[in-house]
Amino acid sequence: MKAILANQTLGQAPSIACVPSRNAFLKRAIANIKLYAERWSRRYQLRNSLYEMDTQLVEKDIGLPYGSLAEEAHKPFWRE
Repeated sequence: MKAILANQTLGQAPSIACVPSRNAFLKRAIANIKLYAERWSRRYQLRNSLYEMDTQLVEKDIGLPYGSLAEEAHKPFWRE
């Protein structure tokens, strides 16, 4: 059995509105890539600054366990 699209009854060309266009997909993909690039850049900068500072003094000052900032500084930028 054939399905009749709503547009066919009016004599118009059939169209399927639920299929996303290629442009919408590309825009969404580019937006996601930008989001990850910004996130990774912030992590890289933060971990670089942690690596350069004296983490033992900072940990003692704010009450973190010994080695937690150094561990964070040595993580790759793509890991949370």
